[in-house]
Amino acid sequence: MYGFDYGRELLKWIAIITMTIDHIGAVLYPELRVLRFVGRLAFPIFAYLIILGMENTKNIRNYAIRLFAFAAISQIPFFLAHDYAPFESLNIFFTLGLGLVFVYYFQKASIFAFIPLVISFLINFDYGIYGLALMGCMAFLRKNTKLGVVLIVLLNCLFLFPFSSQFLSLAALPLIVLNDTGYLSIVKDYAEDYKIPLWRKYFFYIYYPLHLVLLYVINSMYF
Repeated sequence: MYGFDYGRELLKWIAIITMTIDHIGAVLYPELRVLRFVGRLAFPIFAYLIILGMENTKNIRNYAIRLFAFAAISQIPFFLAHDYAPFESLNIFFTLGLGLVFVYYFQKASIFAFIPLVISFLINFDYGIYGLALMGCMAFLRKNTKLGVVLIVLLNCLFLFPFSSQFLSLAALPLIVLNDTGYLSIVKDYAEDYKIPLWRKYFFYIYYPLHLVLLYVINSMYF
């Protein structure tokens, strides 16, 4: 049997919606700080979902390639929407891809785990080394929920408190813990030959650059 977790799907939609609210605030209404505050929930949920994806994927190499491919596709919409220079900062897919590489090799106790860390000091990308460390904490959370929660809180205190609104990302932690402990894990069994619809599998990958393009167009035409 194949199990599909609707609780995990719910987390994905919460992340997508809060990310969209965040970008509406960043691109169209920067004076409305509340939109950016809501958006702080998105990244920790995405980080957690990537760790789940890494655990469930049949081919980690293809998973990483997919993340970096959409990172490349999304870069032009990303810098246009946010009014950055082309390589002033790299988009969130680069963060998720590098975080995946970091966690994968860290769990194997491989020296290659240092490569994403070194890159974080050389290249500016969304969330930087904090993003990689948070994904590492999410991997610990999957092994030991209490330890993971402590590490995530300590990480946010170390990097963010009290100066960054990203500290509000801790508000996403209860949802993540509920899924990790099974209280927000609603699994439906399907036959082993069940195929996840392509739209569901690739929706976020495609949605990310498309919504940035839309925000750029709206900003150019009406703001």
